[in-house]
Amino acid sequence: MTSESGRHRFPPKHLSDQALAWIVRLHSGDAPDTDWVAFRSWRRQSADHEAAALEAEMLWSDASELHRDPATGLVRPGRGRGGPSRRAVIGGIAVLAGAGAAGMWMKTTGRLWRADHATGVAQTRIIDLDDGSRVTLNAMSAIDIDYGPRLRRLVLVGGEAFFEVRSNRARPFVVDMGASRVEALGTAFNVNANLPGDSIAVAVTQHSVRVDAQRSQATAFVRGDGVVVSEGEQVVISPDGRLSSIVRQEASAATAWRSGMYVAEDKRLDEVIAAFNAYHDGWIVLRGGAVQSLRVNAVLDLRTPDASLDALASGLPIRVRHVSRYLTVITGT
Repeated sequence: MTSESGRHRFPPKHLSDQALAWIVRLHSGDAPDTDWVAFRSWRRQSADHEAAALEAEMLWSDASELHRDPATGLVRPGRGRGGPSRRAVIGGIAVLAGAGAAGMWMKTTGRLWRADHATGVAQTRIIDLDDGSRVTLNAMSAIDIDYGPRLRRLVLVGGEAFFEVRSNRARPFVVDMGASRVEALGTAFNVNANLPGDSIAVAVTQHSVRVDAQRSQATAFVRGDGVVVSEGEQVVISPDGRLSSIVRQEASAATAWRSGMYVAEDKRLDEVIAAFNAYHDGWIVLRGGAVQSLRVNAVLDLRTPDASLDALASGLPIRVRHVSRYLTVITGT
């Protein structure tokens, strides 16, 4: 829905909330015929009522493209196993919309919400650690801190973070990400766990780090073959622990998010969209394998996700459909 000026125009918020409540009720399985009659009467009251009804119906249709990530408890774009029903997704939005929290619903629950430090949608945060090191959290990210006398350990619970480490050889500085670990060798580096398919990218902007991706069945970390990644380089860790070849990665591109920008240098579209989901007040769903693999070369503003997505549509064979203030769907043209 757009106005003549090109800006996205949605129905008044209170009507959107009412329409969402209607849709949840009508699809509960217990709605009598009189409810459907009443809904048709409600939507005929004005053009805004009809727009809100259409918005809610489209949101119901496309909510099947969301799933719950079992590792973090977040609701993410794409189909998953055992995800919440559409009624659960839309119901949660309807309940929380009145409190202005719809965009945060299910994005700030689970492990992220309980972490030592966390950020919300479109929010970044700088954390100064006791040893003089510093962590910058990207939007929708979280870390736990577990400093001991012999080891400075942090856990990236989810999202993306930039680490600036104060050197101390007597107390190594490590970042754990599930079955993977990064050990600083006197350095600054970026860890991005927002990649599609649960891959993780480690990019080094100063000195070097050691990256390992093997964990025993016990609680202790077991160092595998690992690799040392140096300044200006990046390695990607797959969900099964495989390390990619080391490639060049400019520091300015890896950490552009710290200034609210995203630099795509021959990146897949699904990787670009994954970055914008943390800045979108809802969800962005990308449909189709061919669309996901489109290559992108652009500098985009994370702070204006809708405008940035529309800019992508002007240069790629895609259609960006802003279903509602909560959901954007991208398909091929």
